Amino acid sequence: MKYVNPFIFAGLAAFSLNSSAASELPNFEIALGAGVAKDEPAFNIDLTVNIPVNQRIAWQVNLDSDYIFDDPTFEDYSTSEFNTLGFYRKDNWRLGAGLGYIQKKSRDDSFSKESKFVGHLLAAYHWEDLTLDWQYSGYNNKFERAVTMEAGMLWYPDIQQRFGVYVEEQERGTGWRLEALTQPEKYNQQVAFGVIMRNGNGPGFPYIGMEMRYYFDRSITIKNRDRNFH
Repeated sequence: MKYVNPFIFAGLAAFSLNSSAASELPNFEIALGAGVAKDEPAFNIDLTVNIPVNQRIAWQVNLDSDYIFDDPTFEDYSTSEFNTLGFYRKDNWRLGAGLGYIQKKSRDDSFSKESKFVGHLLAAYHWEDLTLDWQYSGYNNKFERAVTMEAGMLWYPDIQQRFGVYVEEQERGTGWRLEALTQPEKYNQQVAFGVIMRNGNGPGFPYIGMEMRYYFDRSITIKNRDRNFH
């Protein structure tokens, strides 16, 4: 985690502590991922705090850190993003918006640190076992692996599994993403395992990786987690 600026952790902790008093059942997640982006090893560590306020309104704070090694242009570097998002929900849809701060940093100072504030817009519509999902993020060309816009569909064949297909607007054109996530009941529905495949025209494609998530809360189905917290 040495790539991540310490003030980001301080902001995450302070926001969580100050907000929890006014929330109902805040919950925490950590995700660890590893994969191969073309011929380059890639790892990610993601921390998320979900803060429901009532049945309609919720907040989310997350810190996403990606680590890339042996990149042909930038060598070893990290991209870390801290976001605060707000959501409004109805029975079968949600709208969200928020602000983030993204930073790209070299491991050996081979290039200057780059950073930017980023706005986010999100929307989703639920219908039985399907969810239509959309997100826009205001990145620029300095963050070539970032996705500016994505639109996709999630399918829940049962309460413990999720499959998704997305179209992504990337720096060098349009790409796609396939993902699958399962949350085995034998782990008290607090551990999930996933596989992600992505393709596109920019650096780091194609990508294939695996992910493990741990939820620091009670037993909740994956479908309810997605629709009530995210």
